[in-house]
Amino acid sequence: VSGGIDSTVLLYLLKKITAEFKLTTLAVHINYNLRGDESKENEKFVKNLCYRWGIPLIVHNVSITDESNIENAARKIRYGIFRDLLRKYNFNKIVVGHNMNDQAETFLMHLFRGSGFTGLKGMLPKGRDIIRPLLAFKRDEIAAFAKKNNIQFSNDSSNDDLGYDRNKIRHRILPMIQEQFNPTVINKIYDSSHIFQKTDMFLQAHSKDIFQDVVRQNDDEYVVLLDKLKQSEVLYFYVFRRIFGLLTGSESDFYSAHLSEIYELLRRPGGKFIHLPHNVFVVKSANMLIFKMSPPDYAASDYSREIKRYARQILFDDYYITQSEIKVMPIHGFNFHENDTCYIDFDKVTFPLKARYRKPGDSFFPLGMQNPKKLKKFFIDEKVPRLERKKKIIIEDQNRIIWVAGMRIHEYVKVTSRTSHVLRIKIMKKLEGYRRARRF
Repeated sequence: VSGGIDSTVLLYLLKKITAEFKLTTLAVHINYNLRGDESKENEKFVKNLCYRWGIPLIVHNVSITDESNIENAARKIRYGIFRDLLRKYNFNKIVVGHNMNDQAETFLMHLFRGSGFTGLKGMLPKGRDIIRPLLAFKRDEIAAFAKKNNIQFSNDSSNDDLGYDRNKIRHRILPMIQEQFNPTVINKIYDSSHIFQKTDMFLQAHSKDIFQDVVRQNDDEYVVLLDKLKQSEVLYFYVFRRIFGLLTGSESDFYSAHLSEIYELLRRPGGKFIHLPHNVFVVKSANMLIFKMSPPDYAASDYSREIKRYARQILFDDYYITQSEIKVMPIHGFNFHENDTCYIDFDKVTFPLKARYRKPGDSFFPLGMQNPKKLKKFFIDEKVPRLERKKKIIIEDQNRIIWVAGMRIHEYVKVTSRTSHVLRIKIMKKLEGYRRARRF
C-alpha cells in the first residue's frame, strides 16, 4: 500500500470482501526514503489508514543504492520484500493495484526497449503469485470510485517527476497520442496485450522443446549447440532469454537488441565474445555458444573502465566503484580490513586509474610481503576458488596493480604515518539489500 489512489482503493475493496470470502489481508508499505519529509508523511498516512480500517500493516524502510535506474531498483526491492513475506507468513497471493493506464505505460516502455512479445504482453491479471484486480479499469474510473465512496488517499509528488521514464510516457507521450492519433489508445493497447499474451504462451511452449534439444548444462555454464540452430530467430530469443534468466535469476533484462548482438557475434569472423547485462558473457567457441557468468581468459584484457582523477563514481559490470580523497588522515580512525574498501596513499598513485579483470602474467607486491608475486600464485596461496579468480576486480594506476579488490593492496601504496592525504576506493554491488523491517 503506497497510499496512492490505486492501492488505497484496492485496500478498501479487500476490506469490503474480507468477511464474505474469509480473507486474511496483510498490508505492506515500503518507504524508499526518496522524498524526505513527504516520504515520512506518506508512511504516517498509511499507518493511520490501516489502523482505522483494522488491517495489520508491515512497514519496510529501504535505501536504494542503484541510482542509475531508481524505478527498476525500487521494483526489484519491492517484489523481493513481497515474496519474502508471502513465504514467511504463508500467504497465497500478492495483490497489487495496477490499472489499465499502467498497462499502457508498461507496454510502451517495453516497446521502446525492444523486449519482444514477452514484454509487449504487459502485466498479467493473474500470475504465479500475483493478482491485479484493477487491471481492467482505467485511472479515471478508479478516481470516480474513490470520490463516490469518499476514499482519502495520499499524493506522491514523484509521480509528476519527468526524470522518470514512466512519467514521461504518462504525462507527455500518451496524452499526445490520445490527442493527435487515437483518444481510445489505452483501451486499444489493453486489448492488444491480450493478443501478445497468447502469442507469448505459444512461443514459450515451443521454445521449451528447442531448449531441450540444443542446450546442455556444464557446471555453471550453458552450452548451445550451433549445428542444431535451425529454427526461427524468434524462438531463439526465448531460448537465449531463458538461459539468461537461469544465470541471473531474472529474464527481464534480456531484450531483442541482445539477440541481435548474439547473431552478430555468430556472423562476425573475428568475434570471440559479447558482454550482456548482469555480467553474462556469451562466448563463441567452434560449433558452440557458451553462456557464463565470468569472462573468458582472453576477455580480461579486453574489458576495462578508466577512473579519472575527479570521477566520483563509475559503473564496472554490476558494481559501482567510488573514490574519494581524504586530506586529513587520522590513521586510527579507519578500518583497513573492509573487504569492499581500500585506503591508499594518494600521492603514490598516478591517474587515471583503471578497473579491469585479471590478465595472464599479472603480478604485484602484496601488502606485508617482502617480494612481488604472480597473481596466479597469490590466488592459489590465498585459496581463492578457480572460478572466483576470473571475477576478481583489479584496480591499477599507470605503473602497477594497486589493489586486488577484496583482498590486498600493493605494498608501495600503503598508508603510513607520513601520508598527508588518502585515496579511498570502494566497490559496491548494485542493488544491495534493504534495511530491516519494522512491524506496526
